[in-house]
Amino acid sequence: MQWIGYLKRIIVANHNLVYMRGTWIILLIMVIIGAGMYFWLGRKPKPASYDTIVFKSTEDSIVKKMQVYLADDPKEVMYDSVWMMSSDSVPLKKVLDGVTQDTMSKAYGNITLFLTYDHKSFYDLEITKPNPKLAYTYTFEIEPMTDSDTLILDGLITPTEGDAMHFASPMMDLYSKFVITYNHKLPPPPPDSNAIKGHDANKTITILKN
Repeated sequence: MQWIGYLKRIIVANHNLVYMRGTWIILLIMVIIGAGMYFWLGRKPKPASYDTIVFKSTEDSIVKKMQVYLADDPKEVMYDSVWMMSSDSVPLKKVLDGVTQDTMSKAYGNITLFLTYDHKSFYDLEITKPNPKLAYTYTFEIEPMTDSDTLILDGLITPTEGDAMHFASPMMDLYSKFVITYNHKLPPPPPDSNAIKGHDANKTITILKN
């Protein structure tokens, strides 16, 4: 009957071996899962391939009447029921129309955004992006002044890297026909010794029709 004892010891040894193998497999799976979670949570988010325009804390009745146009490094822009480049009368690209959020290409260096409300008010925002690879988020909040129909624009420009820029300003009246000239982008005039020295305006608005 001695062989029966050997057989029992072999069965117990095999059982313990199977148990140990199962334990190691479970531990190995846990290590793999933990390492995967570590790399997944620690990875950097993929940079956005576009810029985002967002209207925040703004009444729906205002947002529905908002439009945003884009001009690529303009020197002069005309408004005559539509926004256009003065040089060739090509209409500006519309990047948002009556919605709370939209996107546009982030690949640019110098642009100007024209925010228009109900063909009554506007605001032009000049933007210089040092690194076209960065994505910007433009957050706008618009509300009317308590004692007038003037709209106040509160804006925040947030890049994926670097500091955000905040600004606030009243929107301007949108005349039937006018031209915005960005003087700082034009060639400097010839020197005039008799001219009165003073501060040169960055831009000039010429009203052609009320």
